[in-house]
Amino acid sequence: MQKWGIDVSKWQKGFNFDKAKEEGVEFVILRAAYSTGRDLQFDNFYKKCKERNIPVGVYQYSMARTVEEAKQEANALIKILSGKKFEYPIYLDVEDKVQKELGRELLTKIIRTWCEILESSGYYVGIYSTYSYLKSYTNIDDLKAYDKWIAQWSTKCTCKIEYGMWQFGGETNKIRTNKVAGVVCDQNYAYKDYPVIIKSAGLNGYGKQSDNKKKTVDELAMEVIAGRWGTGINRKNRLTQAGYDYNAVQKRVNELM
Repeated sequence: MQKWGIDVSKWQKGFNFDKAKEEGVEFVILRAAYSTGRDLQFDNFYKKCKERNIPVGVYQYSMARTVEEAKQEANALIKILSGKKFEYPIYLDVEDKVQKELGRELLTKIIRTWCEILESSGYYVGIYSTYSYLKSYTNIDDLKAYDKWIAQWSTKCTCKIEYGMWQFGGETNKIRTNKVAGVVCDQNYAYKDYPVIIKSAGLNGYGKQSDNKKKTVDELAMEVIAGRWGTGINRKNRLTQAGYDYNAVQKRVNELM
């Protein structure tokens, strides 16, 4: 599957979401925060998307240089997201030049700390960056558990690791026009059915399913095989947070594979 969406922030103030939806936009990723500061258009854009039934996710631009600062950013974001529901992941935007100087070990620990705090609060998390940045400045294998949103403004994504979303253009766009609703903005393709994955797992503000709506082990195993519950520790956390027995589900997956 492939869905087309955009990501916007305060820089697209006054954005026409009605026109964007008419043009075929299927989801929107909103910038919720720049470090610990709330994006000035986040609440306004969130309200407009919800009024138009446009699925949304968010990202937080990180400036964290220590684990403590990563905790501060994560906790600030949780407050900003409180009371809202999101159909797409909550991403940490890792690309700033100040983080290049931290060393692989520290930057990886910063990212994992942020992800673990958000996950423990019931959010489906991911990491936004370029493949070259992650490869050059992190221990990329230690981040396998988390979804990736890869930026590469080209006609093809050449990322060598698994990713769920590709930002294929912004000011430079080699696939489509660089304007949506008459405004230049970043554009993306999503390759996972995030709304189904997130809602079925009871994440991002959707809450756990009631017992009488819980899925069978066989149903869950088939969803896991289809890639709807992620991999590794991420899968375990999502299944557990949704109220399921991870070991039972994984055992059935192993039997079916």
